[in-house]
Amino acid sequence: MKINKYFLGLAVILLGALTSCETDVKGDVMYTPMGQNISFETAKPSTITTSQTSLTIPVRIIRSLTSGSYTANFTAEASDEGIFTSPTSVTFNEGQGVVEIEVNASNLAKGKDYTYTLTLSPVDVATADTITKKQNISTKISIHSDYTWKSLGKGHYSSPDFWEDEMDVVIEQAEGTNIYRIKDLFEKDCHVQFSIGADNMVTVPEQVAWHHSSYGAASLKGYLYEDDSCIAGPYDPTTKQASLTLYHFVSAGSFGAFTDVLTMP
Repeated sequence: MKINKYFLGLAVILLGALTSCETDVKGDVMYTPMGQNISFETAKPSTITTSQTSLTIPVRIIRSLTSGSYTANFTAEASDEGIFTSPTSVTFNEGQGVVEIEVNASNLAKGKDYTYTLTLSPVDVATADTITKKQNISTKISIHSDYTWKSLGKGHYSSPDFWEDEMDVVIEQAEGTNIYRIKDLFEKDCHVQFSIGADNMVTVPEQVAWHHSSYGAASLKGYLYEDDSCIAGPYDPTTKQASLTLYHFVSAGSFGAFTDVLTMP
């Protein structure tokens, strides 16, 4: 160990001597891009959640060289027809390094998820700076069209076998529907959504409901019949109680199915 320290000290001395001789260094070396390097400013924006039926999303396209004008082209791919509109090209004027376009989304249906991906043309992809290699050739817009939720008050949730706890919970209803959600049930900001059918059967669709410290996102779904129907159990309007058989799982495997009891407000 001592000999290692000796060589380390010697290296520091030599480095100091070399550094002291470099008296001609004037500052950082500036790099001048050799190509337009057309790029979307952001590759993957986070999901936008909205309760509106339409909205406008700004998208910025950038370039490294600002001399002269340049027109960039791109294609669009939408998850649903008739929802998104946007330009398919953009022109940079002399001296302009950033141009912003607008992506318009309309006719958004409540409770649906939408995606819209813009991708640069092959010609524009070929403008990439081969030195910095910093180019986003596509950008993806994700929209979650949320319901308008109204609070029904507090209910009660009992999970004796799985969560081994019971607690008062806030129940909300999506306006104009038979869809409900339990706010922050197993984890803050993880609301468990369910619906009550005309036959008083409760359906709990597959959804992320909590996070495991080792396995990450944990999902659940109704599992009364051990199939993909997502039916969790019956609701009794007289007692306002629902028996919910829920299957909990992560990407690595499952925790099994457990039956909880929800009492509505």
